[in-house]
Amino acid sequence: MTSPAKALLWALLATTIAGRGEAADAAPPRSAIEILWTEHGIPHVTAADYHGLGLGYGYAVAQDRLCAIADHYITLRGERSRWYGADGKAMAGFVPTTNLNADLFFRVQLSGDVLRLAASRLRPDTRALVRGYAAGINRYVSEMPAAQRRTLCEGKPVPTVTEDDILRAELAIGITKKAFHVALYAMSSASAWKSKTADGNADTDAAVRAALATYNDLVKGQGSNAWAYGGDVVPNGGAIVVANPHSPWMYRHWHSFHVTHLTIPGEIDVAGAAFSGLPVPMIGFNDHVAWGLTSAHSWYMLQVMDVQESGTRPTYVMDGKRKPLALRRMEIEALEQDGTLSTRTFEVPFSELGPVYRLPALPSQGRPAGWYAVTAPSDANARALDQFLAAGRAGNVGELVKAIENNRGRGVHVIAGDRHGDIALVEAGPVLDLSDARLAECRYPDPSAAFYVLDGSKRACAAQQRDGTPSLAPSARYPGAVTRRIIQSTNNSYKHSVYGRAMPEYPVLFGDEDPFVPTSTSGSFGDRGRDRNMRIVMSTRRMGEISADGVVTPAEAMEVMFDNRNFAAEEWLDQILGVCAPAALSPEAARGCAALAAWDRKNNSESRGALLFHQLWLRIARMDAVVPPRNPDDLTVKEPLSITAENRAGVLAAIEDTVKELETLGFAVDTPWERAFFADTPGGRIPLHGGSMRQGVLNAMDVLPLTKEGFPGVAAGAAYLHRVRWENGELIADVLLAYGQTGEPASRDREEQVRLFSGKQLYRMPFGKQALSEARIVRRVSLAADGKEAR
Repeated sequence: MTSPAKALLWALLATTIAGRGEAADAAPPRSAIEILWTEHGIPHVTAADYHGLGLGYGYAVAQDRLCAIADHYITLRGERSRWYGADGKAMAGFVPTTNLNADLFFRVQLSGDVLRLAASRLRPDTRALVRGYAAGINRYVSEMPAAQRRTLCEGKPVPTVTEDDILRAELAIGITKKAFHVALYAMSSASAWKSKTADGNADTDAAVRAALATYNDLVKGQGSNAWAYGGDVVPNGGAIVVANPHSPWMYRHWHSFHVTHLTIPGEIDVAGAAFSGLPVPMIGFNDHVAWGLTSAHSWYMLQVMDVQESGTRPTYVMDGKRKPLALRRMEIEALEQDGTLSTRTFEVPFSELGPVYRLPALPSQGRPAGWYAVTAPSDANARALDQFLAAGRAGNVGELVKAIENNRGRGVHVIAGDRHGDIALVEAGPVLDLSDARLAECRYPDPSAAFYVLDGSKRACAAQQRDGTPSLAPSARYPGAVTRRIIQSTNNSYKHSVYGRAMPEYPVLFGDEDPFVPTSTSGSFGDRGRDRNMRIVMSTRRMGEISADGVVTPAEAMEVMFDNRNFAAEEWLDQILGVCAPAALSPEAARGCAALAAWDRKNNSESRGALLFHQLWLRIARMDAVVPPRNPDDLTVKEPLSITAENRAGVLAAIEDTVKELETLGFAVDTPWERAFFADTPGGRIPLHGGSMRQGVLNAMDVLPLTKEGFPGVAAGAAYLHRVRWENGELIADVLLAYGQTGEPASRDREEQVRLFSGKQLYRMPFGKQALSEARIVRRVSLAADGKEAR
């Protein structure tokens, strides 16, 4: 295909959206759909049914996020090679890899069979919402003038959206951790018996290390928080719910949030934040109940397969019998440098446990080399769409808990509260039905293997049913709690979520222990009830402080989120300064010690010393046996650093080296945090605040590496925030989307909301007929049943 032909194909792709989308979504006439936009770009969508509700929201979100959504859908379709070439770069979940690897990974994991199975398990109203959402995006594009359609997204492809695209977007969340292990090896695994590959050690592979470093920055930097304060500590008896999820501040990232308000009179009235490309808020509130959430591990199992690579007929062993691997032919189109399309053909091996991948050893993660099948609890499970739609209809905390339990689909901890003052913790994600005893019994016989690496040659060890779907634990086994005092979550496990009491211990798969620590040779799970999360210790400290008088106020609930206290500094800076005692310090060490001593130990924008400590902690944390490896079982117990005569000089040298680093980059040791941490906008530079989750800052804003200009961006940080409460029976919802509805760097909306975040402010969101009638309506659109727009 010539370049002009390629350009024509892209143009045709953009201009034929409307016709194909509407044909695919044939539906009976429906009543008008109304969309009102209030300040900060929030669409309030009202419709008569779920199809119309989805159509209205799809039409609205396309105006803010069309290009990001289109790019994400193309990735999940496995079509990046077709449009951008096989060697271009893609993200498989949070793992950067080649387009061809990503395409093959998603084609296998999100196959047509998987989509059909997932769709068949959704409720009719959910599927109607999904179909409407796809139609709404398509309608928005179809109504553009042809010239505008041809220039959409800088000429990048904008596909006709289908129900399958939305299902893929949901299903892809559940296989993110699969991608961590296997996406880099999708191609090599599909040709391993044709071209013998070495086992290797991925820890020593520079490309793998870079990919995993990106994964760690994007995933482990997402320090989400949620707090619920119940009627026993809130003065007016209604709960206060604070949601503070985190995501990358990359405006076209699939993990980015978008805020909406969806209403079917008499049926559902819910507002909150949805991931780009999904049709329902995953965090939100209605007139009766509000919720926040933080991510949970949703443990997957790596099953080591006994594969014989014998020519073109590879085999595997199951229960002592050798069986042939099924080789499924897959073809992927790729754009070549001359503009033509070629076809790459792969033979993907499948066992009765699903696709298998040949993986090199990754000792740092407890993964021996070998062939693997991988089972995730969310495989073929898109029921998070059911889950959060049902949550939006809940009338109280009890109903919300049931909505989650009956539709477990997303691996998160949900923290909820209602107008009556009841609050709850409920685990929203499916969990594999594997007891601790079964995990120990099935553990792969290699002492270096992590506990989730199992012997795949025994059917009894497979966490799967006979149809290949995951075997899930029954609801009665899940941890949960209902109270009227305080519940907290900082991505920690259930154990310390109810403030003031430890919950009983549940099987290891329900916890959030560090997933990469190999088990002992005995197969036991030592220290399994303890996690490495400084933020839960800081949160517990703050809960004690604000509830000491028996009352938690709305202002105090906000202070917890925005006071920017640095746990590592509060806990250990005095010890670190103890190395500054020698009389003969180098000039650099003396300047560093003085700046640290004068610091307020916070990460506010004006804090002087925060920048020095941030860079210093990167060095301290890498020093073996200095920082306590795990939190104490009692989170109120203080544990010191291990600064000894042997490592004292190293700590002092770290201070000296950090000062040299800063000064070489052009920063003084007492430079205010805002000098390095800011957002550039058309209206000027806006100072930011917050700090690293790895230093226990609850307002976790994890930054990219420091340069002479400052931190070049936020790898992950505060995204959607809400504080929802009830006063005199009236709902009061204060919200913020820190990076704005469009996220576009030059957008006015982004600048306005970044300024609010900089000032530690939320804004009042109009909710309900009365509030909307009094709100300033920025824009109004009615979509008629015949598909025409009546303004």
